[in-house]
Amino acid sequence: MALLELRHVDISYGNRVTVKDCDLTLEEGEICSIVGESGSGKTTVIRAVLGLIAGGGRVTAGEILYEGRSLLDLSPREWRALRGHDISMIFQDSGAMMNQTRRIGSCFVEYIRTHENVSKKEAWEKGEDMLARMRLPDPDRIMRSYPFQLSGGQRQRVGIAMGMTYQPKLLLADEPTSALDVTTQAQIVRQMMELRDEYGTAIIIVTHDIGVASYMADRVVVMKDGVIEDQGTREHVLYETDNPYTRKLMEAVPSVGGKRYV
Repeated sequence: MALLELRHVDISYGNRVTVKDCDLTLEEGEICSIVGESGSGKTTVIRAVLGLIAGGGRVTAGEILYEGRSLLDLSPREWRALRGHDISMIFQDSGAMMNQTRRIGSCFVEYIRTHENVSKKEAWEKGEDMLARMRLPDPDRIMRSYPFQLSGGQRQRVGIAMGMTYQPKLLLADEPTSALDVTTQAQIVRQMMELRDEYGTAIIIVTHDIGVASYMADRVVVMKDGVIEDQGTREHVLYETDNPYTRKLMEAVPSVGGKRYV
């Protein structure tokens, strides 16, 4: 049985269907990258998996199954038990998703105590430990900082640390390397790969960066205008496919000295 299955899923806003007939399967420990231009529906798909479609959107057809269990009929209590423990998400700018008037430690402690019956001191120590695992120097200082006092790379590591607190089976990552310098991007990508290797976490990463997809993914899904245009193994989609849209995306990747590094 697959870890996650989307079967003929439609996602609508009002009367407009924005994602059509989406089929996607993810196995345990597998990394799937969803690529495509802005507005293609990539983020909408992963938000649907976590039951967090923004702006009044909803799943209007199909099934979303996690370990064979439908996610479309869960109660708020069942969602609270699932989110953070089994399924976590890293947002595009983790710092922007945090309350700018609260210190990192306050948010982290609240997050841990929402999912676990521990004291504030125990939650604080657990938060520091997770930050240290993400190779953030001086975790106590980070815990006492506000989000705007951290760099983009530090904020993303905080987001990953929070998302991985309970070693989820599935991690959803929405453009986790966007707006970061290339050195920090490489560090974030390596750390996400280490999460898969250490914990067996399956990952769906949404990205515009074909280079990130080619490095990380076991499977690649190409979306355009709310429809899956192409999908398959990394080797098939990036090097063997005859799909014209995928070929155009590949041709758009810059080359150096006549060689394209994907």
